[in-house]
Amino acid sequence: MSYNSSVTDLIQRRKSSRTYGDRPLEAEKKERIRDFIDELEKPFWGNSPRFEIVEIGPPGKGRMSGSYGLIKGAGVLLVGAARPGRRDMEDYGYLFEKIVLFATDLNIGTCWIGLTFKRGPLAEKIDLGADEFIPTVSPLGYPVKRRPISESMVRASISAHKRKPWKDLFFDGDWSVSLEKHAAGKYETPLEMLRLGPSATNKQPWRIVKNDDAFHFYLQRAIGYDKLNDKTDMQRIDMGIAMSHFEMTAMEMGLGGSWREEAPDNIRPPKNCEYIVSWFDG
Repeated sequence: MSYNSSVTDLIQRRKSSRTYGDRPLEAEKKERIRDFIDELEKPFWGNSPRFEIVEIGPPGKGRMSGSYGLIKGAGVLLVGAARPGRRDMEDYGYLFEKIVLFATDLNIGTCWIGLTFKRGPLAEKIDLGADEFIPTVSPLGYPVKRRPISESMVRASISAHKRKPWKDLFFDGDWSVSLEKHAAGKYETPLEMLRLGPSATNKQPWRIVKNDDAFHFYLQRAIGYDKLNDKTDMQRIDMGIAMSHFEMTAMEMGLGGSWREEAPDNIRPPKNCEYIVSWFDG
């Protein structure tokens, strides 16, 4: 099952919504999301998280336990469950974002939540296995037409609408040379869609170095921003989102290419920066 809208349109159209009205989410749309989930292909590292749609209360009145009032009125949640594994968080973010964009295609509001919710009540609702954990959730519903002041303040506090410029994210050959848009060639749009991706508290931890026919993806850790707990790593989830945006845009443009784990020997990352994966053209 594919999107009706273009990937670039969905990425640019989606905005985080934290306050929801009383219009119920139609059963037909829930089923379409479930069908989309069932048809997702395994991500690059082969992890297999599962995703469930959970009812938490009447639309417009539902409360997300432990969200400190940041999410209001959501009656339905998309809940993910993962198992520990190599690059589990990257695979998780890659798949969860695809579902979020599918919901956007159905004109359903969403918001990535990974820091401020109680996992216990949801664990019971999805029958969480002993070896599973819940990294993130997202409300699914119809946002109120006018954003409340409290939500606007949250967005302002993290500069939710802003994104880092190209010169801070993309590099040409090594870390000392910023990648100019014209030098990105046919990959200018995939990189731009990556740049627009959501990230935990808008830290935008992705850094990309173009080297010949490859784009090497690195995670630049935000200071003091490591793991939420011993299993959930939000910034590695962010890298999965970046991979998802980049790959889907490239595929939509017919560019081809594939992921490989081949860290370049001639590129040494700066402090607090780690290699994740590379995209090779053709």
